[in-house]
This record gives sequence, structure tokens and C-alpha cells, in this order.
Amino acid sequence: MKSALTHQELTKKLLEEEKLEGVLEMAGAICHELNQPMQSILGFSQLLMDDMAEDNPNYEYIRIIKSQIDKMGRITKKLMRITRYETCEYIESTKIIDIYKASDEEA
Repeated sequence: MKSALTHQELTKKLLEEEKLEGVLEMAGAICHELNQPMQSILGFSQLLMDDMAEDNPNYEYIRIIKSQIDKMGRITKKLMRITRYETCEYIESTKIIDIYKASDEEA
């Protein structure tokens, strides 16, 4: 009985490690693909802000775009720091990776 339980525990641990490996590979690929266009948006939004007076009605919109791209950058960094498989409930009992718990980062 004990050997069956140990085998079951080992199987569960192996499955968790495989899930984590899959999550890490996917997170790395996603971050790489997202960072390329984000850098372009960040650079061009900064150029637009540099050439625009702060009282221009569009300045605030560009500042918001730049701020949101910075936020996306922080999220991709969290994805790259995932160290374990942690999920949280999402819409209609769907589970998603909890990037804050999985990366030991605060919200």
C-alpha cells in the first residue's frame, strides 16, 4: 500500500513539473513576442511626447499609451520570473496561472 501511495505521489509531482516546464516555455515565448512591438510603441510614443506641447489635447492620450506599455512590460517581467505552477479562479470556474503567486511577486 505504501509503495502505491509513493508511486502516486511521484506521478503527481512529475505531472506538476511537466506543467511548470510547459508554462515556463510558453511564458518565455509570449514575452519575447510581446516585447518586440512593445518596444516600438514605447519608443514612438516617447518621440511623439518629446515633439508635442503638454497642453496639446493628444499629449495625455499618448502619455496613457506609454504608461500602459510600461505596465505590460512589468507583467512580462513577472511572467519571466515564474518559478512554480500556481493557478487562480477566473471566469466561470476557469483556472488561469496566477502570475503573482507563481513568480513570488506582490500584486
